[in-house]
Amino acid sequence: MSEAARRSSKHAGEAIEAEVIQRVPSLAPVSDHVAEWHDARVDGLLTPSNDVHFGSICLLENATVVEIKAAQVRLASGQRGRFYIRQRQHERLVQEAASYLFAVYDPQSFDVLAMLVCPASVVDDLLPAGWTEVRGDRAETGYRQLAWSRLFTPELVEGSA
Repeated sequence: MSEAARRSSKHAGEAIEAEVIQRVPSLAPVSDHVAEWHDARVDGLLTPSNDVHFGSICLLENATVVEIKAAQVRLASGQRGRFYIRQRQHERLVQEAASYLFAVYDPQSFDVLAMLVCPASVVDDLLPAGWTEVRGDRAETGYRQLAWSRLFTPELVEGSA
């Protein structure tokens, strides 16, 4: 991974997205030129495996839209990482009966440690109340943070050590 990717959360997210698509053969990438609101589509059938866990569903059918979200296992502060959910994107994913694929990764090696597929509609129940505003270069009205520990058991992600 390039040094630029390590410095930018956007580039790190894109690198993890590429890693997930490579590790999950039934996912086909979707270019931002085609759709900016999701990263992939199911090509065939996506079912649970040792690498990909499922929450609230048994499988994803062909052509299902998937948004890949990445979170660091631990932040520099030592806290568990968080997924950033953007309101406009999330609402579109719910409307289109899409799913998220959440991936937790090691920020040093960029290894994906755990993956979970969950319908966007189910994520509503997991999000904290109220949409927040982001300021700066990635300004966005309406986002929420979701700690990975709300989706994964610590043992699955961090191991038993």
